Amino acid sequence: MPVTAVIGDIHGCIRTLDRLINELEKRFSGVQYISLGDIVDRGPGIREVLQLFMNMKELGILTMVRGNHEDVFLDFAEQTNDYSHENWFTYGGRATLESISEQSIPENVTALSADDFIPYMEPYLEFIKSAEYKTSMKFENNNFMFSHAGIGPSFGQANSVYEFQARQNYLFMWSRDTWRSTEKYYGYTMVHGHTPVKEIEAHNDPYRPFVNRNKRGDLVSVAIDTGCVYGYSLSSMVIDTSGDFDFVSVRNCE
Repeated sequence: MPVTAVIGDIHGCIRTLDRLINELEKRFSGVQYISLGDIVDRGPGIREVLQLFMNMKELGILTMVRGNHEDVFLDFAEQTNDYSHENWFTYGGRATLESISEQSIPENVTALSADDFIPYMEPYLEFIKSAEYKTSMKFENNNFMFSHAGIGPSFGQANSVYEFQARQNYLFMWSRDTWRSTEKYYGYTMVHGHTPVKEIEAHNDPYRPFVNRNKRGDLVSVAIDTGCVYGYSLSSMVIDTSGDFDFVSVRNCE
């Protein structure tokens, strides 16, 4: 039976990703993949993850959703300077630039010129730019909206400080309170990553996705960032042709 496999935050964990895909391919046939973004930064195999997903997209089996880390990657490459690049280096950008350039960046370097790295970033720019901010699927039993961060009940008002944060689709990459939602998003269950489930206070198992239902039992949102890069697991939400779903998770093996 064909299935859709939605994969949470990878952050360059290529060995764990390989193991997850192998497990999915063993269990299911005709797998179509959706990545919820944050495939770059922090982990050891960023270049390899990029190359794998570019190949999968070319084969027509992957839909890529843009995460906040991809957004900062593009901001650095295009020198639009919406974000602090010094901060980016501390939360994963250094690992990305080292991986794609195959160069070591000294620890005391906190600012770099994008011009020096454009030749290394160029092969990946079209792929990352083409990533969707959100995408949706309708089934007999469920309707799903897929985005990196979802969108929570505050609609970002608590953290909206800079003008660029008001731009369209910003919140789908940066929201932190989607798991607190009590109603569906215009009739859709929001499936997202971004906030590791270990940080969701209502959730006790950091290795498994968090399913958020309201008091009526409605499936409001599903959080599938299970903190792979922090040593936990990489998870996929597997959805069948009726919209029923299950999870497949593998432990970090980097």
